[in-house]
Amino acid sequence: MVEIYDDRVSIVSPGGVPKGITKENFGKRSIARNPIIADLLRRTHYIEKAGTGIGRMRELMEDAGLKEPKFQYDEFFEASFLRPSYYDKNYGTYDLSKKDNDIEKQLNATQLKMIKLIKSNPRITQENMAIEVGLSIHTIKKNVGILRNANILERKGSKKDGYWIIKK
Repeated sequence: MVEIYDDRVSIVSPGGVPKGITKENFGKRSIARNPIIADLLRRTHYIEKAGTGIGRMRELMEDAGLKEPKFQYDEFFEASFLRPSYYDKNYGTYDLSKKDNDIEKQLNATQLKMIKLIKSNPRITQENMAIEVGLSIHTIKKNVGILRNANILERKGSKKDGYWIIKK
């Protein structure tokens, strides 16, 4: 069951976690609740790799500048994801459609680092931004897209010889 609230999205499943999963090994160890179904899904490529979901959720939330998901497990298993909101700046992401001239209030920490790098070197590549910021190229490209859509960032020229323009 998926529950959507103002501050979070929760996914709830009856049954808790499989026997053998403890707080210490949660997200690091995988035990199939139904090995036959898990094997079928793996062979039909619906499962990429067993035991990677919790880690990927945590990584994707971090890449998006959001807080780590919260997990509860007893008779039910629940994963809660805090929703980004421009009303609460503690979430780390903001509504870029908000009309606000102060760019720092509109951007998350990753985007601010990117803008700082671009100001110091308008010819910086996305690959070099990823290295400097310490995040994946995928995360940098996603944030470049957000900044472009918000009309904050523009690219002039070719990929090789081009440069960035900060519009706000």
